[in-house]
Amino acid sequence: MNLIGIAIILFIAATMWIGVRTYAKIKGQAANYYVAGNAMGVSVIGITLCAQAFDANGSMGNASLVHSAGFWAGAAIPIGLALCLFLTGAVFARPIHRMRLLTLADFYHRRYSTSTETLAALSMLVSNIVLVAGNLAGLGLLLDLVFGVGYLPMLVVIGLCILTYAVTGGLYATITTSVLQVGMFVVSTVIGFAWLTGSIGWETLMARVPDSATALSGLLSREEGALAVWASLVSLALGDVVAIDFIQRVISADSARTARRGCYIAGVLTLGVGLMVSFMGLAAHYFELEQSRFVLVDLALNQMPTLIGGMILLGVIAASMSTAAGVVLDLANVLTRNVVQSHSARDWDDAHLLRLSRWIALPTMAAAVAFAYVRPDPGVLLILAFDIVLAGCFVPLVLGLFWKRANTPAALAAILGGAAARLALYFIVPETWAGLDTLLPPLVSLALFVSVALATQSSSPPKLGALTHVPSEEELVRGH
Repeated sequence: MNLIGIAIILFIAATMWIGVRTYAKIKGQAANYYVAGNAMGVSVIGITLCAQAFDANGSMGNASLVHSAGFWAGAAIPIGLALCLFLTGAVFARPIHRMRLLTLADFYHRRYSTSTETLAALSMLVSNIVLVAGNLAGLGLLLDLVFGVGYLPMLVVIGLCILTYAVTGGLYATITTSVLQVGMFVVSTVIGFAWLTGSIGWETLMARVPDSATALSGLLSREEGALAVWASLVSLALGDVVAIDFIQRVISADSARTARRGCYIAGVLTLGVGLMVSFMGLAAHYFELEQSRFVLVDLALNQMPTLIGGMILLGVIAASMSTAAGVVLDLANVLTRNVVQSHSARDWDDAHLLRLSRWIALPTMAAAVAFAYVRPDPGVLLILAFDIVLAGCFVPLVLGLFWKRANTPAALAAILGGAAARLALYFIVPETWAGLDTLLPPLVSLALFVSVALATQSSSPPKLGALTHVPSEEELVRGH
């Protein structure tokens, strides 16, 4: 076994040790497990919110798309996610934090109904299984590349490792380990980028980049893929607002001000470090690397000094573990809280909620591993994941927060109609118009929401009190 393999094993072991040690912080309370006691500071929130831009979906997908389809195709990932972070800080962090939610799907229950909550939760289930699968796929491929024991065994092993510490310490575990994991990626990427530009030179690196790879036609010409690029930007900038792990970190902040500042810090980090990865994708042309999903790994391990390249590989693995752990945990919590508990007649307490949340994480991870095995496509899966919630859940969230006439029939119509439009357009839109299948469904959802809301004001009055009511901890555990 080489030094990189030993470093990966030690890092994963250290991550599990740190995560498992947070078990004591739960103290048998669901609020600690779900939202880390609403006690996270600004630096922790800022660093951990970057994970999606730096995981296998974001980093490997970014560099691969830049190298194969041009700068804008890959750079859309960090730009879109950074826009989402700035938007969330400016618009959504304060009202969402003020409501004291346990999960994002709680919003759809309080503002609308149990049926709306269930539909939103199921949509989030599909979306986030895809998101976790993309990261597990990247992890499995990378670990197989290093250890050579097979893709499926690596999927199962890393899935079990992540699950072990995530269900032990809940959000405390995923946030604590995320600081280390995301920090590893940031440091390694900055060092790698500095080495490339310092040892070879920026102008020398860019001299071999085809003009077509950086041309503005990538943003302006449909024939050059501009429609797909804009669809990616919109999907990430707006769809990620409805990402459960993303909002869970906003909810866990110690104040609305902390949540907002954390979003802005994360936006700056995402844009700066993410674009460094994009430029690495361009630098791959200098080394005449073949187009591959592993172009970032190839560049790191074969064109950089072993120590720097190994750090970048470890950084990708670390960031991918961060996202996968957070999403699996939050998804299991959504299923427990917003599907099982919402349709249960029994009285719930902390112990029952915690026990079921941990058990439901097992089939959740199993489903993600199965999807990753069938569809190992990091990068593509990131955008697809947010397409799903953008189509149906985004409009009811925005109008539920900022339009007094938003009501339950409108939300139900928007979620169902948006999802149906996304599914139909997947089969209808030709390849030459790829991107319309992402851009049109939220417009369909918006049209349905507004028209149905206006037509049903008398029969279904809006639940405006939901936006100002702050539940006690006992009310939260008992059910919203």
